[in-house]
Amino acid sequence: MDLKRSGHNRKGGSEHRIKAGVITMAIAFSFYTLDIGGTALAETFTPIKATSAPFRICDTSNRTTCVVDGDTLWIKGEKIRVADIDTPEVSEPKCASELALGRRATARLIELVNQAPFELHAWPGRDEDRYGRKLRVLVRDGKSLGDILVSEGLARTWVGRRQPWC
Repeated sequence: MDLKRSGHNRKGGSEHRIKAGVITMAIAFSFYTLDIGGTALAETFTPIKATSAPFRICDTSNRTTCVVDGDTLWIKGEKIRVADIDTPEVSEPKCASELALGRRATARLIELVNQAPFELHAWPGRDEDRYGRKLRVLVRDGKSLGDILVSEGLARTWVGRRQPWC
């Protein structure tokens, strides 16, 4: 609707145009993103059915559908970084407690992705990390699987940089 021609006075018209613009942007943004567990998510991908492609721990020879660690996995040959969390390292831990917690996070992620189908949601504003991994949030029934790991003390919510575990 053209508010300029709608009979509003100049001051009221500008105010209404601003409000209408803000409302339009809010509606457009709500269709573009989905807020799940406090994480802004966008662009829903086809659900991956864990029952038809069971996940296991990755080995060096075949990395098609497997879990590397608590926040990295391969899905149908594509390397995915779980974008909303950070988990302890298992490949180069800084201390024994980080390795132990990292192994628990890895085992739990395997359990979670094998429980039922889940969706991949793109991380807003960034498709890949510097290692070429796709940045995705794993979601089942409206809840981030990463948030489950956080609630169980096996991960931290991603804040934009790594923090020490030791």
